[in-house]
Amino acid sequence: MAEVSPRLVDRLLAISRALAGHIDPGSAFRATAIEIGTLIPHDHIDLAVLTLDGRMHACYEAGFHTSWSELAQHPVEGSPIRCVLWGQTPYLLSDNALVDDRFHFEGAFDEPIYAAKLRSRIIVPLRARGTVIGALNISRHDIGCYTQADVQVAQQCADLIGPYIFALIQTEEARRAMLAESDARNHAELLRVGASQLTEGMERERRRMAMDLHDQTLGDLARIARQVSAFRSRGVARAAQLADLEQEIAGCLAELRHIVDDMRPSVLELFGLRDAVEAHLNRSVARAKPPIAVRIADSSDGSADTMSETLRTALYRIVQEAINNAVRHAGPGRIDVRLSSTDSVFQVVVTDDGHGCGAVDPAAQGGIGHMHTRAALVGARLRFEPVSRKGGTRVVIEIDRAAPRNAKTGSAERPVAEVV
Repeated sequence: MAEVSPRLVDRLLAISRALAGHIDPGSAFRATAIEIGTLIPHDHIDLAVLTLDGRMHACYEAGFHTSWSELAQHPVEGSPIRCVLWGQTPYLLSDNALVDDRFHFEGAFDEPIYAAKLRSRIIVPLRARGTVIGALNISRHDIGCYTQADVQVAQQCADLIGPYIFALIQTEEARRAMLAESDARNHAELLRVGASQLTEGMERERRRMAMDLHDQTLGDLARIARQVSAFRSRGVARAAQLADLEQEIAGCLAELRHIVDDMRPSVLELFGLRDAVEAHLNRSVARAKPPIAVRIADSSDGSADTMSETLRTALYRIVQEAINNAVRHAGPGRIDVRLSSTDSVFQVVVTDDGHGCGAVDPAAQGGIGHMHTRAALVGARLRFEPVSRKGGTRVVIEIDRAAPRNAKTGSAERPVAEVV
């Protein structure tokens, strides 16, 4: 066994002390880079760590950064140091990596070597539990700076930091898994509670519609039936009486249409979200005293109508409730609805100049609670904002136009729940 100098022992102990207290691999490695530099001077140093069963690797850099660390992960098959990461060679030592064919092959992600002028290079494996988990890469701009002795010192540094970095990676992955499991449990509970709240709300809505039909429409129809019976018994009906009867029937039909539209928004199906919102907006303020001015602006280029029926219906119901709340409770003089879209996000904003709604509790019962539940079930973001200190409320509904892949797990986001 080669003799280890006291200076090397002191530096290795300093590296060990530098590792202490760090909870993520990147900061732990950067803390050791200065101490490693006292043993092996360098212009650039990085750590490549294998991920996803060795198919990918992440890069942690100290000092100046290259495009190696700009992406979260890279395929190992495109790494210039893949022969070390795969365990095919015990190390790489190069006097000039710019012209060293071992770093350059078809598909190699070697641009940073040229861009940063990394000529002299040492690459040694990083091991834990007897397995290669990554590589320590040390480079200088000048040619021919490193020797075989430097390779041995670099390997000793790598052997010291390897188990610690591995433990931090395992801890980080366990934490991510725990958070993902917690998120899944929270989402499942949200779906359960949300579905329960929606069921209760729908049942209340059914009772309301039944009362509307009983008290209004059925009463009107009963009155019309009595009038028709009176005409038949008298055997004659004047033109004015028939006109009144016609008007009564037209009123019943209009009331039924409103009830049916509330049950199933046919305008939404036939003409799209923008027209459905405008129709509801105009209908909601038609009998308001004093009058309420309305305006709808659409710069979304119809992007809402490329979404699924479930999403469109949920968005319509949320906007519908926002308009109803403003008309019934805010006393506004004006309500504005704006639809807009970017490549990634569709947004609807309902703004009124009423007296404001104060703090909003997402868990509240009733209309606002249902708005939050519907938004959560389809993955939309819902927030209530004051317009100014004098009053007014702005309701913002946002939804991602495409379901992005989860950055942490690599899995697609959950499907949208059915909402009616």
